[in-house]
Amino acid sequence: MSDKNRRRDEKERLWNEVLGKKRAYENDDESADIELSLEETSKHSNETLKSASDAMDALNRILKKQQKDLEALSNEMKASKDSRIDPSLMDMDQLEKDLQMDFGMKKAEAVSEPEEHAEPAAAKAKGPEASDFEYALNEVNKAVVGQSEAVRQLVTAFRRPYVMGEQSGKPKNVIIVSGPAGSGKHEAIAKTARALYEKQVFISDTVYTIDMSRYTSGSQEQIFLQDLYEALSGKGSVICFEHFETGFPSFLRMVNSLAVDGNVVLNKRYVLTKGVLVENQTGLVKDSVDSLSSEGKYLVFVTTEKTSKVQDAFGASFMYHVLDTVIFQKLDEESVKAIIDKESADFEQKAAANLKVTLAVPSEIREWVAAHYDKTQGADAIHSMFYDFYVSLSEMALAMKGTENKPVTLFVRDDIPYAREGDSEVRLSRSKNSEEEIAAVNEELDQIVGLDMVKNYIRSLQSHIAVQQKRREQGMKTAEVSKHMIFTGNPGTGKTTIARLISRYMKAIGALSQGQLVEVTRADLVAQYVGQTAPLTMSVIKSAIGGVLFIDEAYSLYRGKDDSFGLEAIDTLVKAMEDNREDLIVILAGYKKEMAGFLEANSGLKSRFPNLINFDDYTGLELRKIAQIQAKSKGYVIDEGALEDLEKYFDQVQAINSAEAGNGRLARNVVEDAILRQSERLISNPEADMSLLLKDDFDFTVKVKAPEKKEGTTLEDMLKQLQNN
Repeated sequence: MSDKNRRRDEKERLWNEVLGKKRAYENDDESADIELSLEETSKHSNETLKSASDAMDALNRILKKQQKDLEALSNEMKASKDSRIDPSLMDMDQLEKDLQMDFGMKKAEAVSEPEEHAEPAAAKAKGPEASDFEYALNEVNKAVVGQSEAVRQLVTAFRRPYVMGEQSGKPKNVIIVSGPAGSGKHEAIAKTARALYEKQVFISDTVYTIDMSRYTSGSQEQIFLQDLYEALSGKGSVICFEHFETGFPSFLRMVNSLAVDGNVVLNKRYVLTKGVLVENQTGLVKDSVDSLSSEGKYLVFVTTEKTSKVQDAFGASFMYHVLDTVIFQKLDEESVKAIIDKESADFEQKAAANLKVTLAVPSEIREWVAAHYDKTQGADAIHSMFYDFYVSLSEMALAMKGTENKPVTLFVRDDIPYAREGDSEVRLSRSKNSEEEIAAVNEELDQIVGLDMVKNYIRSLQSHIAVQQKRREQGMKTAEVSKHMIFTGNPGTGKTTIARLISRYMKAIGALSQGQLVEVTRADLVAQYVGQTAPLTMSVIKSAIGGVLFIDEAYSLYRGKDDSFGLEAIDTLVKAMEDNREDLIVILAGYKKEMAGFLEANSGLKSRFPNLINFDDYTGLELRKIAQIQAKSKGYVIDEGALEDLEKYFDQVQAINSAEAGNGRLARNVVEDAILRQSERLISNPEADMSLLLKDDFDFTVKVKAPEKKEGTTLEDMLKQLQNN
């Protein structure tokens, strides 16, 4: 018999003796469960593994334990000169190559992992030591500044089940972690999981996060269950639930059941198809999934609200099962200074290593950061500012010529941070500070023709918000007012322009966190099929959080009592406005009469839009000024001899039908038409001034018709009724 055949037969016999199982590719029944047994380890005895991932994990453990046995067996055979086994056939390197072929495993995966990481400590008989958690405490305190008490509470919460013991079928612990945004909650949880993984307490450092605000209706049940299943069945021990305060009720009940009972019974049967949880549509099936278990998991509920809000979401029974409440505090001055020092050191190091420049962050830059970072975002805001510094400095580094490690000086001028290298300067802050942005918005408001009432309203908000901010900083109660608005008026009166300025203005004065404008219509909010409208509406709202959601022709959302899709969009909008009232402004825009009918569609709409701003039609004089601005922006000047006739023309058109004429759009169209007519004139007189628009270049023909009169309740009548009620 050839050596090759002898080696194959001997390896096969040895394989069967040690593992008692055929190779993976020789299994006759492809759908059969993979069973791996090990006499010495009762935990894995007769264990049926349901996935290839579990099989590989178990095989790794077995191989690591059996490696020494194989070596000992080889030495024994050599010593006894047993004729049954050729010692050359026990070559471990060759066996590893065979394992790679048989199981798709690399050497590092099979046998070469460091001994200290071979098994998690949780699998050891004695369990984790107190020193493992002391190590985690030290590691997290290095990363999270100024929260030593909260970090101690958090590590204690993770240690608790190893001291108290675990309840069969229940989660290891249910933990509430509360505190302001940017106080280090998420980083502390992630660092704790990482440290316990390094000490082999956990088999993975993965932290799963489920954002409950993503699931807004029952139509998303399968998506929610798939995400929940992946977290519960994954190797990570920690599952974080966020934004549960605004979660969909039926999904909150499922999460509550996981915390209280340790499992949730599903109202439908599901099957796993390629790792994805899919609703069973074919009746009885093998290995269906009809419940989910949280056994062995830490369920962590993260919130920026008071713990009472958690009870509001889940109830008293849930709170009874919460064994640890971890409270992160608002950063004090000392903590802020420590975070800025840490970020400064990281900034200096990255600049030297990556940008090849030498710098030191001076005290004036550090003080500038302390004075200007967004207090509501805490450490996250400080980190973002230094990231801006790094990005801005990279622009200077890209333009540099010559040798590396050039010295760069950082300084503050006119309340703006700069970097200087030689004669070159770059502004470090990529965005305008609040004072600059307020000044810029006010300048743009001044340039807008008319709309004096609208301008005054916008500016009046600054004083109120500034006072409330001071009260908040001093720990006093604040009197928040609704900032949602209704804009009424004909097309072209500047509603969208003002909405855009409001979004920027509100960001500058601290009323909004982002300042973006999201402009939508019915088509962007209402879907075509059952169950799709709420998720679609919610996705649009989420994109507007931190800014302004501007719904043009808002009354088109409601097309009567039979318009279930439109009503669903309105209901979703009303709830989202309440849930995000501190960081979202909704502006409804449209005609006066139509807006009155729209407010009847949902009783919650009337009280949520107390700010009615009407955009009057432009006068002839205002349209003339707009026309001059339009012409100037295009490189033209309207001749003085044309201005009087132009104003009379605008007055005449507006008096007939301002809605159809287009207001500001009328001025733009008239100017563009004049430019075309001027081109024809210049062909016959090429020496004429090409930038001047003469009276003859304008067409003063009135083309609009008077509107048909319609009767109905006006918006003013509606608001009067509200006041009387």
